[in-house]
Amino acid sequence: MKLPYGANEDDFENIKKIVSEFTNNDKNLDESTLEIMNIAYSTGGDYSDETLIAYVKAYFEMNSTNKNS
Repeated sequence: MKLPYGANEDDFENIKKIVSEFTNNDKNLDESTLEIMNIAYSTGGDYSDETLIAYVKAYFEMNSTNKNS
């Protein structure tokens, strides 16, 4: 697994814990975590809990909206 520039395994595990609070889908937990990390990196966000919670909420709201379309 390739993490975004500047991220490390500790960042990944921390973000994974946050993501797990918003989903029951353990099958895609790593994939969702990595995608959110990439979104945060590409938009210039950092990996602070506050920033990531905002990204995680938006990510799951967006995905639930797309599934209902």
